[in-house]
Amino acid sequence: MPGNSPQSSNPRLGKIDRWIVNYLTFAAFVFSLIYIFTYIYRNDNATRVGVAILAAVSMLKALGANSSANAYRGRSTVLMSLLFVVALFNIMVSWSMLETASRWILWFSIVISMARIVGASDGSWTEALIRRLPALFFMIYLTVIIMAHYTTDQYIGFAYHLSGLYGNLIMASGIFAPKAWQRAIWLLIGLFAIFFSGAGGALFTIPIMFVPFILYSTSSMPVKGMAVAGMLTVGAFFFIESQLFTRFLDIKLNTGYDAGSAYNGLERLDRSKEMRLTLIQYGLSLAMQYPLGTGLGHTYAEQISGIMGVSHVHNGTISMLVELGLPGFAVVAALMLWMFWSILRAPTISQTTKAFYFTYFFTIFGRSLSENYTPFDLGNFFNLVFLTFTAYLFLFQRAPQIAHSPTPPPGWRPGYNGPPRGYRPPLARPVGTR
Repeated sequence: MPGNSPQSSNPRLGKIDRWIVNYLTFAAFVFSLIYIFTYIYRNDNATRVGVAILAAVSMLKALGANSSANAYRGRSTVLMSLLFVVALFNIMVSWSMLETASRWILWFSIVISMARIVGASDGSWTEALIRRLPALFFMIYLTVIIMAHYTTDQYIGFAYHLSGLYGNLIMASGIFAPKAWQRAIWLLIGLFAIFFSGAGGALFTIPIMFVPFILYSTSSMPVKGMAVAGMLTVGAFFFIESQLFTRFLDIKLNTGYDAGSAYNGLERLDRSKEMRLTLIQYGLSLAMQYPLGTGLGHTYAEQISGIMGVSHVHNGTISMLVELGLPGFAVVAALMLWMFWSILRAPTISQTTKAFYFTYFFTIFGRSLSENYTPFDLGNFFNLVFLTFTAYLFLFQRAPQIAHSPTPPPGWRPGYNGPPRGYRPPLARPVGTR
């Protein structure tokens, strides 16, 4: 694994940290049930109900969090204020005010409440959750596969895309497992899930998701980083040149998805690329036509389906541009870059945690290039995890260093956004000196 965590490999979790891990485990079960009800009743309302339940549970817990009065200070106050302004403006210009308002309410409820909760923790939950995530993603993956087996309509396409995505996520979290044999097993399971999904976006996300992992490996272990990069390059070359690649492209055709198509796998791949480029061009033209945005959510679904035959632009970045408009997209993009830069240069966040966080983000970003996954869509479990990690690493990145200090400064307690004003940690003496 890249880097070494400053905490124990088996951290003793406090009450708040145990709650966070158990809450996100409970969320995985909720999303498994969401997919079941979605396929059975052919209705997406299960997503809203499930997220509302998760928002309500987190808000109730946040009311008793010790950090409730100190969670938003300094730059975190600026962050939340800007997002709040963007939210209100986006609701006012939305093509469907009810849909956009409901999405924003759920999004803000979870983000704000989880920020208040993680502010009262000491950060040990991050290690515990990273170890648990591969199993949670695998559980959701099995649910998607089982329900896809009994699905014969348009939902099977959604199921195949999701199964490939969760294959990526199993790999992204599995490579940070504590044991070598565990990492090998999760990598094989992730590759298996991606191959039998037949989703081209999942396959081409693999090199993207390994970029931060290789960079962090190279910074501490050059041989390991070069070995991983070499193995990926050689493996990709032989896979694309083999019959397995042709078989991969034909999987959806052989299972009934795209049934009746006269195209083979390679021809379907070419048509898919052309279609997505056309959707990107259409999305950009729609953003220029409506520069203030159409409102968060698939508010433009009816218009695009009448022209392009699909309900969204199949690109998370373009989708945010269309929905938030040029001003909203600029603010959100700047805030995300600000958060990423702060996390990247924070000296108190371990290399392993940074490697995991950015590997996880690159995985979601890679899939968003071919699908409509955005950080504002809480209808997916992986976004809930991503936002929780972001809230902790950005808002409370200095807390772990002080919390684990042998002599915390007077007046400091877990939950504050850093030490008291004017506090300077004592300089460490060189080894061997008195």
